[in-house]
Amino acid sequence: MQTTNPDGTNADALLQSSVKSDSSPVVAERTVNKQNFQRQGSQVEFLPERIRYQRLRRHRLIRQGYLLAICIVVMVILTCVRQGRIAQARANLVTLEKSRKSLRQQVSMIPSLEKQVTDLLIKKQIDEEIGGRTDCTVILAELCRITPSNIVIISLDLQTVDLSAKAGSYSRATGAHRGARPTVVRKGRSKDAVAPVRRARLTVTGLAMSDVDVANFIGQLSAGRLFENVNMGYTKTVTFRQHSAREFQASCYLTR
Repeated sequence: MQTTNPDGTNADALLQSSVKSDSSPVVAERTVNKQNFQRQGSQVEFLPERIRYQRLRRHRLIRQGYLLAICIVVMVILTCVRQGRIAQARANLVTLEKSRKSLRQQVSMIPSLEKQVTDLLIKKQIDEEIGGRTDCTVILAELCRITPSNIVIISLDLQTVDLSAKAGSYSRATGAHRGARPTVVRKGRSKDAVAPVRRARLTVTGLAMSDVDVANFIGQLSAGRLFENVNMGYTKTVTFRQHSAREFQASCYLTR
């Protein structure tokens, strides 16, 4: 049953229209809130403030722990690298210390080496000027050792002579015969002569009972360790204290 107003309008229709008009703003507001909630999504927090603060603090501590662990790892790596460099530096220091000791030993040897060089230069000069470095006492001792009892040495003559160093001249190392006489250098004689070599020559004059004794003495002289290139000078018969004897003369060169 419809209700009519005094003015003849339908009251029910007016009430429905008014309800619809009154509810339209509320529905719009609900629609807007629903859209805002959908837009915000998970940003809406329903937890208490204390729990959210604890979570944030825990996340911050976790991040700080990660950073601290990274820093510790980096420090460990740098320490290992530095330890390796320190070990290498220590090894280099040990090597340098050994080199220093070796260098100090070598430096300490310099005075003795200089003295040896000086002695060698003196010996070289003696060798160039005299032709040999054999001591006279050593020569006399060797002659006394090899001279037979029936040989008497009258005189000894030791002098320096210049010899030509031609190819094929006498040399103990080449094993040439001892009877070859070195050529005495004379100016203007040979074009193929080279610089002269000075040698010490020993001339022995003595008396023997016979030529056999002379030959034995020459053999002993040739086999001596200090003499080389032994040559027979002469032999002749002389009278010595009313007895007949053989006077001889032999020459040789001192070994270098």
